[in-house]
Amino acid sequence: MHFSKSLAVIPVPALIVIIAILVITLPYRPLVVFEPPLLGLTLSILFRFGMSMVVAYFSGRSYLASGSNSLLLLGSGVLAFGASGLAGSAFGLLIAGPNVLATVNNAGALLASIPHAASAVLVFSGAPSQKVPSYDRLKLNLIIAYLGVLVFTILLTTTSLQGAIPPFFIQGVGPTLLNNGVTGTAMALFAISALLFMRVHSKSKSEILYWYSLALALIAVSMSAFFLSPAPGSAVAWSGRSATCLGGVYFLISVLTAGRGTRTEGIQS
Repeated sequence: MHFSKSLAVIPVPALIVIIAILVITLPYRPLVVFEPPLLGLTLSILFRFGMSMVVAYFSGRSYLASGSNSLLLLGSGVLAFGASGLAGSAFGLLIAGPNVLATVNNAGALLASIPHAASAVLVFSGAPSQKVPSYDRLKLNLIIAYLGVLVFTILLTTTSLQGAIPPFFIQGVGPTLLNNGVTGTAMALFAISALLFMRVHSKSKSEILYWYSLALALIAVSMSAFFLSPAPGSAVAWSGRSATCLGGVYFLISVLTAGRGTRTEGIQS
């Protein structure tokens, strides 16, 4: 198991190197764009939406059992990541084009990165656990948090389709400053979350935090690729999509690890 865990780290630096090579060697305006809508949507459903929903479900269950605010934040964050990925890919790839794809995907990723960073800070700081509310109160908190994420995703998608949000991507020009600001911030927050969770893992040896921190690191790498990509469907963008898919697999492994042991191991703040 230790050997396989060591190998699991390799994709993070490997993808960083690949992205760097692609950015340096390929022109800013891609000569070739490969973006088959059904393939992109399928990958998003399986690896971003599907895996995220599994993690959100188990995070919610564990929150109801433990009352850990960190778990509520993690569940909300991963739900935002999955829901925005599905909405962005479905409407952006099949109906409205690259601006909606970039807007919903990247703004949704920013929304997802904020509760992840908050959860990581709580766990890393070792904030003392407060009195656990009643089960009914916990259930209400969970419903409000998850429903709020879904409502935000619907509003984000709707306003993007209506053109009410300043563009994230302009055809023939490329990503806008707004897109770069949102994507760069999400990348930084995911990276910080990964580092903090890995630091906690180094002390607690929590298997859950190990795989979850690697998943977040891969998501941060994917956001860096989207930040540097000249257009959806470019080679750089596909390297980012690959990182997202592998991050989804690592999310699933963290849930399976939790199922074999203590569900909230290392995440109790």
